[in-house]
Amino acid sequence: MGKENDRIKPFSGPPEETLDYSKLEGFIGKSSPFHEPHDEVTRSDIRHWCEVMQDPNPMYTDEEYAKKSKYGGIIAPPAMVQTWSLDDMHDALQRFVHGNQPFKEDPHNQLFDVLDSEGYNGVVATAQEQTYLRPIKPGDVIRGKITLARVSKYDHFTRQGIGRYVDILYTFVNQHDEEICVESFRVLKYKPPMDTRRLYEG
Repeated sequence: MGKENDRIKPFSGPPEETLDYSKLEGFIGKSSPFHEPHDEVTRSDIRHWCEVMQDPNPMYTDEEYAKKSKYGGIIAPPAMVQTWSLDDMHDALQRFVHGNQPFKEDPHNQLFDVLDSEGYNGVVATAQEQTYLRPIKPGDVIRGKITLARVSKYDHFTRQGIGRYVDILYTFVNQHDEEICVESFRVLKYKPPMDTRRLYEG
């Protein structure tokens, strides 16, 4: 009796509908415009970051020490590159609490809207890689754009749910239009399991 109850039973739920990839492929390779930051780079921002992250590197906070380096002065920790281009607190609340998405015309946001409408309304970050090209200094103005690099052509079955991987590429430049960082970022847009669970016989 125990063996009979333990055997894997066939699916009895309805078949899953497959997303038509042609709804997505028109966005591939397209970029947003460069968006302006909400602030310029300041020493106080750098200091606050280092205090919170407990980063004692004198290149970031000790002017006398930094003057003797090849940079000739204080620089920001490279990982801060998105600090000045991310939403400020007000805009972040509008986005995540009230659902007011800024820059709705950007290709990646349009693609996310399509995925959301098809039921892929969960999201989780899965990979990130940054390449630093130039130092960030106080007084710099960091602008960024997002390019939609790739979307899965088929569904992936994951622990989060059925989903599609989306690869986006960030490009950050300073006020001289010099690239300071490029970043690849992958997210999984998935259907929450409660929407896609399959029922078993018995």
